Amino acid sequence: MKSFWIKLFPFLLFISLLSACTGNKPIIHSEIFDSTFPSQFLLSDVYILRDCEKIDGNIAGVGTKLVIEEGATVTGSISLIGGQMEIYGNVDGDVNVFSGTTYLHNTSTIGGDFNQITHKLEIDPGAQISGKINSFTLPSEGNIVDSTKISNLADWIRPSAWIIFEFVRNLSLVFINLLIVFLFKSPTLRLTRTIKQNKVVSWGVGLLVFFALPLVSLVLLVTICLSPIGIILILVFLITNVWAWTGISLIIGDSFTKWLKLNWMEEAKIAIGSIFLGLISTLLAFVPLIGLTLNITVSAIGIGGIILSKVGTTEKI
Repeated sequence: MKSFWIKLFPFLLFISLLSACTGNKPIIHSEIFDSTFPSQFLLSDVYILRDCEKIDGNIAGVGTKLVIEEGATVTGSISLIGGQMEIYGNVDGDVNVFSGTTYLHNTSTIGGDFNQITHKLEIDPGAQISGKINSFTLPSEGNIVDSTKISNLADWIRPSAWIIFEFVRNLSLVFINLLIVFLFKSPTLRLTRTIKQNKVVSWGVGLLVFFALPLVSLVLLVTICLSPIGIILILVFLITNVWAWTGISLIIGDSFTKWLKLNWMEEAKIAIGSIFLGLISTLLAFVPLIGLTLNITVSAIGIGGIILSKVGTTEKI
């Protein structure tokens, strides 16, 4: 499942850079607002905060276009992922952006910092930013790389070190799967039956949750500094991902024993299934995109089965 962590790394980096609360004091505006709205979460939409309108809270968005007109105010912070933003009005807090573009017009004021990662920012001369502009970029080819780091990396990727790492990883997978089956045998068996009866549906539902749940957790962590809800969602995602691999390992082991006409216990089935699945994922990790696709597919089918079986409590759908 290392490809999952590789995929998640940019998002974890984004969280670590932007999740801390700042000590900037809010800007007090003298305007009288016609309409006041609570915090907003935007998804693939166009949102315009018009003159004499106020957001009394934060704005978070994914793939959205946001326009803050002159005379409009956001009392909290704005956090966007992969969106477009034009600001003519006032933002009392920070602006946190990952990818996308932002245009700060002459009449705009930002009360906090402007934090950006791989983002394009255009600023008119009259725009005011009380805090700092913090730009974070990925390492480029022109950066000087420490030769000792290259040497350490070369030592790590030697065949012997790689084989040891994969052996420990697969052994851990077998142990965790055995422990889950021992503690939660009945829910896991119901999970596997659900997956067998609804393979395509499980894959579709799981694929949606696989990408949506970490994204929602990220937004919560960024906009509500280390929100307990965001942390809980991440923990739930990790637990369901591990349980998903347990269910798929048991299905593989069950199919293997039936093919050999063996009558083994569930513990033995999941052990052989875990070894086979770990070996295949290790071998395919060297093939570009194939290893990543396999990991996502296994996780998606398992997570979808967990949801369809109502966390392993329903015998049939």
